[in-house]
Amino acid sequence: MLKWGVRIGLVLLLVLGTSYLFREQIIFAVMKSQMEPANAFDPAQVPAELNYADKDAWAALPSKKDGADFIPDQLNGQQQPSDVAVFFLHPTTYLSDAGWNAPTDDPESSEFRDDLVMRAQASAFNGCCEVYAPKYRQATLWSFMDETGSGDKARAFAFADVERAFDAFLKRIGDRPFIVAGHSQGADHVVRLLKAKITGTSLKDRMVAAYPIGFGINPSDMKAAVADIPVCDTPQQAACYVTWNSLGPKAKPFPDYIGAVCVNPLSWTTDGKSVAAEQNIGSLSVGDKVRYEAGVTGAQCQSDRLLVGDFQSDMFDNLPVNMGEDNYHLIDFSLFYGSIRKNAQDRVKAFLSAE
Repeated sequence: MLKWGVRIGLVLLLVLGTSYLFREQIIFAVMKSQMEPANAFDPAQVPAELNYADKDAWAALPSKKDGADFIPDQLNGQQQPSDVAVFFLHPTTYLSDAGWNAPTDDPESSEFRDDLVMRAQASAFNGCCEVYAPKYRQATLWSFMDETGSGDKARAFAFADVERAFDAFLKRIGDRPFIVAGHSQGADHVVRLLKAKITGTSLKDRMVAAYPIGFGINPSDMKAAVADIPVCDTPQQAACYVTWNSLGPKAKPFPDYIGAVCVNPLSWTTDGKSVAAEQNIGSLSVGDKVRYEAGVTGAQCQSDRLLVGDFQSDMFDNLPVNMGEDNYHLIDFSLFYGSIRKNAQDRVKAFLSAE
């Protein structure tokens, strides 16, 4: 009996050891089984197209009451209205395996988009500008892990919606200046917009800045594709872009983060200097309870990562999804909400003064 106990113990140790050694492969396999659509991408099997002349095709518009109107109590009265508009693209909120592209009325992803994302991210720009945020048939989360080609096709399909929405946005705002912004999948589409619609055109001269946050942007590729839209080096520079990926010291970066551009959202420079938490004017949490607090964390660009310091608050202790140890992708905006808001105001003011 003792021998059998020893044998069982050794087998368990072997299984546990193997599981530890191959934990990433195991996690990937589990995610694949839960998130990968059953069939390859098929353009004939996609959700219904949106009409961007219809207000229901937008998650946020100046003419409707929506989550992008949210203002933390501490910031009420700090508005700086202008003639500038913001085109904001939401991140991935569709985690289903039901299809490669989301129907824009999917209950769970719509609630995530219209409530949490609009309040936690898009609203950062209502301090300077009118916010326009289109719904679009976003690619499912698995599209970023897929290796069959269907994921690439799903994201390209989603971008076709974004292009149509951007054209409708330009019609709505006339010849006014604008900002383009987005997070994660939304940031990917912002970069595509810069390449496909803005670089080398008169639109570049109307663009205050681009904020494609939380996506790995290769500086050499961007320089080759959009030579007239550089990385922002100063807090008031125009016709440039800012981006970062928020990680703690123990985080393992996503593959596309390697070699990516990093602009520090507390200094708006790329110089690699550390900025203390005391200089962070406000972080925002919009979970079960809305909290806006100053001094939550500092930040420093260390090569391709934005190294986030220790949190001086418990406001982010219960994140809804864990992206891995010290990976703060979900709160790229929230950690620096106040700074983003002020920087958008500062860039707009400088842009309008220079006209």
